[in-house]
Amino acid sequence: MDKCKIRELWFQVNTLRRAALRPYFQEIGLTVGQGQPRILNSLRKYGTMTQRELADCCFVDVTRISRTVDRLVAAGLLSKQIDPECRRSCLISLTEEGRKKAVQVQHIFEKGDEIWWKSFDEEELERLYQYLLKMEQSLKGDQGK
Repeated sequence: MDKCKIRELWFQVNTLRRAALRPYFQEIGLTVGQGQPRILNSLRKYGTMTQRELADCCFVDVTRISRTVDRLVAAGLLSKQIDPECRRSCLISLTEEGRKKAVQVQHIFEKGDEIWWKSFDEEELERLYQYLLKMEQSLKGDQGK
């Protein structure tokens, strides 16, 4: 199998997935490329966390998360407070408006799931999941080399 074809198809599928969701997120005032939906969804699922924990949870670097968090704070969706256990660290949490927006984000992600997984049966989804775990382990094991 030509691995280049797989890589190109992977890129195309991811681009199509993002393009399919973008209008829904824009409709509720969020920017997809900055990771705003993922940040809101992560805080909805896991609750208040430090900026470092949020960056790790969202798989983005701390600098990028910092700028996006600042935008979401300015929009009234997040609050940022000094961590009482470490004054150099901030705790990030959803505001009431942010919680409402995060629920909308969850519904959009669920709508996306319905679209792109509809042609897979449970066995195929399980196999795909196992393949992706295998790929993740390969990538994690190869970091820094």
